[in-house]
Amino acid sequence: MAKNKMFVVEARRLLPLLFLLVLLVSLSVYDSFRASPTVAPEEAAKAIEVSFTTADKGERKDTPTFRLAVDGESWAEVAEEWNVALPAYPFQPQHEVALFALHAEVKDVQARQEGEGQLEVQVRVNPKRDYYQVVTLPAADVTLAEGTVTWKFVDKKNNLIDQIVVENTQETAAVEEIPEK
Repeated sequence: MAKNKMFVVEARRLLPLLFLLVLLVSLSVYDSFRASPTVAPEEAAKAIEVSFTTADKGERKDTPTFRLAVDGESWAEVAEEWNVALPAYPFQPQHEVALFALHAEVKDVQARQEGEGQLEVQVRVNPKRDYYQVVTLPAADVTLAEGTVTWKFVDKKNNLIDQIVVENTQETAAVEEIPEK
């Protein structure tokens, strides 16, 4: 006695396989129409394999750098030092302070009075390789006629990246080196 066996395949289970098959065929057709570079046999014979030795490799870490411009002369000096074109911005040193940031993007600036003759300007930055930004700030918000203004540059985790201390007038600025952690 022979038993009849039935094999049932549902169409909805075959649809994903059919879709993948169509994608595979279309990719094969696309690759065949793409121009592939061909090298003449004579040219290939002339090429010489050159061996090399890697002496060193790695990734260069560019640390963010910051400069303040309080007059037209320092505005031009920083642009020349960093080899960047001056923006078509009418910088007014009597009303503004310019902050140049190299390898960093300024995200937020906060100023707070720390006491008599003490002002702290905290600049939150995002380190960004091969990037520069010129930011102008109202001079009245970030300067003191007499006293000390401390510019602190921090990352998003409040880690101190750099610090600039400006004594009495804005003409003298000293950069305090922060040791690497």
